Amino acid sequence: MSALEPALPASALGVGVPGGGQHLGLPGLERRPPSWPTSSVEDSGSPPVVLAPRKLRCQEEQEEEEEEEDEAAEGEEKEEEQEEEQEEEQEQKEEEEQKEEEQKEEEEQEQKEEEEDEDEEEQEKEQKEQKEEEELEEEQEEEEQEQKEEEEDEEDEEDEDEEEQALRSEEHPGLFFAAARQLRAREQLLDERVRVGGRAYGLHRVVLAAVSGVFRARLRGGGPGSPLGLAVAPAAWEAVLAFAYEGRLGPAPGRDVLAAAEALRAPRVRAAARRRCSCEAGVAGPGAEGPGAEGPSAEAELRETLRSIELLYREGTGCDLELQAGGCRLRVHRAALACGSEFFGAMLLSGMRESRGAAVRLRSMSARDLRLLVSFAYSGAVRARWRRLLGAARAAARYQSAACLALCERALGRGLSPARCLALLPAAEAAGLEALGRRARLYLLGHLPAAARSPAFASLPLALLAELLRSDALHLREELEAFAAARRWLAAHPEAAEVEARALLRGVRFGRMSTRELRRVRAAGLPPPLPPDLLARLLEEAAAAPARGRRREPDGALVLPGGDGLSADLAAGRPARGVCWARAFCCGTGRVRTVEWGRLPALPGARFRHGAASPQGRALYVCGGQDFYGPANTLASTLRWDPGQGGWEEMAPLAQARSLFPLVALGGLLYALGGRSGDVALSSVEAYDPEHDAWRPAPALPAPRFAHAATESEGRLYLSGGCDGSGGYLASLLLYDPKQEKPGTPLSPMGEARAGHVMAALQGRLYVAGGLRDTGDLLSLEAYDPRTDSWAHLAPLPSPHVGAAGAALQGELLVLGGYSHRTYALSHLVHAYCPGLDRWLCLGTLPRPRAEMPACVLELPAVQHADLLPSQQQSKPAG
Repeated sequence: MSALEPALPASALGVGVPGGGQHLGLPGLERRPPSWPTSSVEDSGSPPVVLAPRKLRCQEEQEEEEEEEDEAAEGEEKEEEQEEEQEEEQEQKEEEEQKEEEQKEEEEQEQKEEEEDEDEEEQEKEQKEQKEEEELEEEQEEEEQEQKEEEEDEEDEEDEDEEEQALRSEEHPGLFFAAARQLRAREQLLDERVRVGGRAYGLHRVVLAAVSGVFRARLRGGGPGSPLGLAVAPAAWEAVLAFAYEGRLGPAPGRDVLAAAEALRAPRVRAAARRRCSCEAGVAGPGAEGPGAEGPSAEAELRETLRSIELLYREGTGCDLELQAGGCRLRVHRAALACGSEFFGAMLLSGMRESRGAAVRLRSMSARDLRLLVSFAYSGAVRARWRRLLGAARAAARYQSAACLALCERALGRGLSPARCLALLPAAEAAGLEALGRRARLYLLGHLPAAARSPAFASLPLALLAELLRSDALHLREELEAFAAARRWLAAHPEAAEVEARALLRGVRFGRMSTRELRRVRAAGLPPPLPPDLLARLLEEAAAAPARGRRREPDGALVLPGGDGLSADLAAGRPARGVCWARAFCCGTGRVRTVEWGRLPALPGARFRHGAASPQGRALYVCGGQDFYGPANTLASTLRWDPGQGGWEEMAPLAQARSLFPLVALGGLLYALGGRSGDVALSSVEAYDPEHDAWRPAPALPAPRFAHAATESEGRLYLSGGCDGSGGYLASLLLYDPKQEKPGTPLSPMGEARAGHVMAALQGRLYVAGGLRDTGDLLSLEAYDPRTDSWAHLAPLPSPHVGAAGAALQGELLVLGGYSHRTYALSHLVHAYCPGLDRWLCLGTLPRPRAEMPACVLELPAVQHADLLPSQQQSKPAG
């Protein structure tokens, strides 16, 4: 090997490496170095290989490629043909599917139309059936309503001895026109347009029609009509508007208002304008307006306007809405109904379909309720017997007529009796009648013995009776009455279990029973099938536990200012200046009772035969009276005590010093009526305005009188008895109305003439008790019913009470202190008369005997805050 030749590795030469020639792609051929001779052949035993020329190989490859291209072209043509066939098949398939879908849609549409036709037929059928059902329901409702009304009429026939009550809400006219003014300010339900002086006014035609003949004619014409133009002074027109909506003329010259009244044919506006003209001319007399002038008040004018609107409704003039309920159809004025009823006002102003239609059907309302609510909306009045009043109260609560509900509640509470109270309790469970329920419970607490004798007592729920028996406020003559009530209920319920009987009887306070009462309890026992030993176990438990009395706290503070410690020796007399109030009435063992008294700031000086009253139940006013026994000792001073200020404050004095007179609060003023000044009887009356601290003259009494009594009842002031100018005893009863020129209207006289007596109003009736006459002490009690103008004699007082204090507290007439004209002995006793039981109870005694002082009831919280004594102090027990 030449030195220039490169040395190749064995692997490169294929030596010693099996198959080394495969690296060149030539099987079995070994690669030789270039220096080797080409002719030499390796002695390997393999035959020689001859290589084909390179050119021939390329041709073969080209032919193969051409064949492959031809085959590929043929394949592409086949694929294109297949694709075309597939596309044709796809198009054909899509066409078939489209045809099927169209056919299916047509079938579905036809089916849908058929179904819609069927649905329409079914709907028409259902509507027809529903209409038939509604008509049937209406007929049934009407029949049920008629049956119910017939039953109520039968119940009313059973109560023929009870007269139908005519109740009228004093607040309703003011509320009606306040709502009308609010609607006008909001431009709601306006149906009339008036142009005056280039300005347009929106108003309610029915309101103006109540005062003006022009608008009454437009109301009769119906429809909205074109705006009305008036050639009157704008200020005068606004004065007329104020009269219609507020009951008083607005500010404008009287002559202009008179001209407007003539143009509008408004007689009441004309009368008011003439009074104003007289006042402007300086003429004060009949028809004048201003200080000292006469004429209807704004409240009276609004009442008259509302009566005129009611008359338009009764006539059917200008009604623009029909209400339907239970077969009853009423034509009403939309605006008037919205003003007179919260329920209808909310409905008509709601924006719902009912507020726009010409007719409204009230499916949930009965015909009787519809007539009641519409009548009250126009009049503010309800006419019904007591049983019907209960239904009216339910309707008023359900349909949100607050004024009607308040009116019915007052009447129902005023006419309560044990039987009525038991009938009222289930009805009072309805929503909105909770106040009636509370009133019924309070009545039962004071009249449980009478209620237990009623046939309806067995209907009283066990839980309620147990609650009453457990209450400290239960008012009884003796605890034996509580046991008798529980035993009567258990006898009417033999199914009551022992555990229920035990729960009921645990409310009876056996520990405060006297020996006599316990003997009667053991003798009576418990009704079967209760075990006989149950009562014995209860008595043993009561004997082992401390005795518990009953402590009844009143709902008002009974205040006694001043008074006289009367004595036969006038020089030894002791007029008082102390002021006390009754905190609670306590019951001890048997019939032993005490009054828990508190003390308030004393008067600046001694005073008796004076008047005391409170306009709002908070501040106490004391005026007049005497500080000693001579004619020159008559007082004119006025004192005021406000619990928030502490001491007494001197106010404006009376124009005329007086004693032996009543002081009564009425309409926010205090009236000092008659009395005696020195030795002269008075007929004069003075009215005190607390807001301005001023007394002014009021219309005088028909004749002088002193030592008489007076009280306010339902906004009216009544005077009874007394002595005339010559000292004769009077039996007369007067209704005093300070707004009248001659205010003293005589009513039916008492059965006995009397003076130095007490008088109070309870549940709409007037009660007079005690006093004296020419024959001496009087014990008689009489009650006056304003509805029948008649008197009735009731249970007499247990002992004389001349010159006593009297007040109505928690449904009872209280008579405190006084003296006996026969023995000239002072009384320290406190007696209470319960109208439902027609009996007197001794509640205890005064802190010390006194007479010739008034009593006044104030708000409880204010007086409790000002109390000067600890709560443990009590008076001497009375049995």
